[in-house]
Amino acid sequence: MKSIKFKIWLAFFITLTVCMATMLVVTHTTMKKGFLRYVNIETINKLDLLKNEIAEIYTRTGSLELFTTKPHLWDKLKYKAYSPYLKIRADQRRNDGPPAPPKSKELPPKDKHGVGRHQREFMERLILTDENKNVISGRYRKNSDYSWSAIKAEDKIIAYVGYVAPSEFLRDVDKHFLYNQLRALSKISIFLVIISFITVLIISHKLVKPLVALSRSAKQLAAGEYNVRIQPQTSDEVGELCHNFNELAHTLEANEQSRRQWVADISHEMRTPLAVIKAQIESMQDGIRQPSQANLALLKDKTDSLNALVNDLYELSLSDLGALTYSKEVFSFNQLFEHTQDEVEVRTNGKELTLTIENNLNEQHKIYGDSSRLAQLINNLIENSLRYTDTPGQIKIWSAETQGNLEFHIEDSAPGVNPDQLDKIFDRLYRLDSSRNRATGGAGLGLSICKNIVEAHNGTIRALQSKLGGIHIIISLPRWTR
Repeated sequence: MKSIKFKIWLAFFITLTVCMATMLVVTHTTMKKGFLRYVNIETINKLDLLKNEIAEIYTRTGSLELFTTKPHLWDKLKYKAYSPYLKIRADQRRNDGPPAPPKSKELPPKDKHGVGRHQREFMERLILTDENKNVISGRYRKNSDYSWSAIKAEDKIIAYVGYVAPSEFLRDVDKHFLYNQLRALSKISIFLVIISFITVLIISHKLVKPLVALSRSAKQLAAGEYNVRIQPQTSDEVGELCHNFNELAHTLEANEQSRRQWVADISHEMRTPLAVIKAQIESMQDGIRQPSQANLALLKDKTDSLNALVNDLYELSLSDLGALTYSKEVFSFNQLFEHTQDEVEVRTNGKELTLTIENNLNEQHKIYGDSSRLAQLINNLIENSLRYTDTPGQIKIWSAETQGNLEFHIEDSAPGVNPDQLDKIFDRLYRLDSSRNRATGGAGLGLSICKNIVEAHNGTIRALQSKLGGIHIIISLPRWTR
C-alpha cells in the first residue's frame, strides 16, 4: 500500500512536470515566432541594397532591359546584396562551431556561394517585376504568398521586388541563439524541478508526520489506552484533527472512568441491602433472631430498597436505549400541577417543612406529553427535596410561562450545593455526600431519570442555587399552541 507521503509527492511531481513541459512547449513556440518575426524584418531590410542597385542601373541605362539580356545579372545582384549578411553568418559559424544543417534530397546544404538551403530558398523566390508587376527576372511561384517592395527612381515607381517571408531562420547564428536560450530555459526548469522535488519531500514529511502520530495513537486508543494524547504542531485542519482526537480520547477516558465508577457504585448499592438480608436470614437460621414482625419488616424494607434500585436501573437503561415507552397526548398543565399539589401536601404533612405552592398558569396552558411520566418526574423531584432538606426547612413550588415555554420550579432550603457541582447532580449515581454512607437513602439515579424524561419531551432541566439556601430546579417544556 502506497503511503500518503508518496501520493503527495507523486501528485506534486506529476503536476510540476506537466506544468514545466507545457511551459517549455509554449515558450519555445512563442519565442520562435517572435524571434523569427524580428529576424525576418532584418532580412527584408536587406532588400534595400538590392533595390538601390536596380535603381542605379535604371538611372544609368534608362530602362530595365539589361536584366532581360543578361539573365544572370539578377542572381549576381541578389548574392551581392546579401553577401554582408551571409558573411556574418559564416564568421559566426566558424567561431561557435554549430552543427551543420541536415542534408536535403531536394537541395544541397550549400551552393557555390556558400549559401544554405533556407537562404537559397528565400533568394530563389525573389522576383523582379515592372511597375505593372509583370515578371522581369526570377521565377514566379503561384502557390507562394508574395509581398511587394517598390523601387523608385526619378520620383516614380519603376519596378517591384517580390519576396516570400521566410518560415525558418536563414542564419545559423539566429538558430543557435534561439537554441541557447531554450537550452538555458531547460536547465533552469530542471533545476526548479530538483528544488521543488526536495521541497515537496520536506513539506510532505511535515504534513504526514502528525498523521503518522495520529494513526499510531488511534491504535493505542483502540487497544484501550485512553490516556494517549497528541500535541498539535499547527493550527490548520491537521492541527484541528489532532485537537479533535484529543477530545475523543478525553471523552473515552472519562466514559471508561464513569463505567468503572458505575460498576463500583452499583455493586456498593446492591451489597448493602443484600448484606443486611443475608445477615438477618443467617441469624434467624442460627436462632439468634426470631422471625418477628419487626425483623420481617426489616427484610421487606431492604428487599423493597433493592427492588427500587433494580427498577431505577431498568428504567434508566430503557431511557438510554430509547425504549422507554411514552403515551403522549395534549393535556392541561394545571392537571399536572394539581396532582403535584395534592401529592406534596400529603407527603409533607407532619414534617417540619413549610410548603409554598403558587400556580401562575390556567387551563389554556397545555403541553403535549405523557402525563404519567411527567408525574413520575415531579414525584422524583419532590422526593429529592423531601429527602435532602434539613428540618425545619422550606419547600417552594411554582409555575410560570417564559418565552413560549411552561416552567415548573421547585426550590428548597439548606443544605445547598456548590456552584461547580450543580451540573453534576443529573449524572447517574452522583451523590453530594462524599462519605457514601447513604444515610439519606437513594441510589443517585432519580435525577438522571428526570433528565431523560424531560429530554424525551423536548424540554430542558437545570439546577441553580436557591435563594432559600438549597437547590432550585427548573423544568422547561414547550407549550402546545396548535
